Amino acid sequence: MIALAIRTLYFALIAIASMAAAEPKPQYGGFTSDSAGLQAHLDHVNSLAMMKVAAGDELQQAVEAISIKTDIALTPEQEADLRAWLYDFLVAFSASGSDSLAIAFYMRGGVDHNLMRQVIDYMNSQRPGFLKGDTPKDLLQAMYRETLDSNGRDYYFENVSFLHSTFTVFAMQDEYASYQDYAKTHGMIPGAVYSDGIPLQQAVAQQLQAGQQRVFAQFMFIDEEPEESADFEQGPRRTPCFFRLVWDPEWAVWRPVEAFFNSQVRHEFLFYAM
Repeated sequence: MIALAIRTLYFALIAIASMAAAEPKPQYGGFTSDSAGLQAHLDHVNSLAMMKVAAGDELQQAVEAISIKTDIALTPEQEADLRAWLYDFLVAFSASGSDSLAIAFYMRGGVDHNLMRQVIDYMNSQRPGFLKGDTPKDLLQAMYRETLDSNGRDYYFENVSFLHSTFTVFAMQDEYASYQDYAKTHGMIPGAVYSDGIPLQQAVAQQLQAGQQRVFAQFMFIDEEPEESADFEQGPRRTPCFFRLVWDPEWAVWRPVEAFFNSQVRHEFLFYAM
């Protein structure tokens, strides 16, 4: 169990198979899925006007302006936390962010203290000195710094576009239908994509099979990586980012269950803690 948890920590990004040859048109732009359509899509993404990700009214208002599509009742609490999730996430992993903001984001709604305790004990036995303390916060701090260093970045989000963004909220029951196929066919993501291996997804799938109904929210935005950590010849690259969250009624927060990005633009997060 402990070994599995450690592997989850270090290998959170899992390679997904390449796009199928014939796919429906994406949700934006009307591009075809052949090579010419893919290039047209990339040209479109690269032509989008972007806004800088920075804490403040401009980003807050942009997030508030994203429309919501739903066929179920959405409470004011759910809507507020959905928008707060995206705003806090972008700020925490931008130049406006900090270690404390990132850790606060990971710990919103609490953490699995039993799992954290096992991982802390294991890390202290295997890598003495890696942790500077003995709490879940200390563990997240150390892992957060290591993931950034391993990706050669100080942060992930430089600029963002919400031009084609919509919050879609819906209920699911009986069987879990992955967001993966939607991201690949509607996002026109070239080549492989990466998805965080989020343990919560398996738990939610089991709950659905047991007859429970859960409420989900999913959305997409375009982000651009920081110039200082981008490829020197290619410059900063952009990728559609797809997220699916599930509502946790006990803690009254949204929690991530799936995330997809272009594999050429590095993103790595500790969503196992949420």
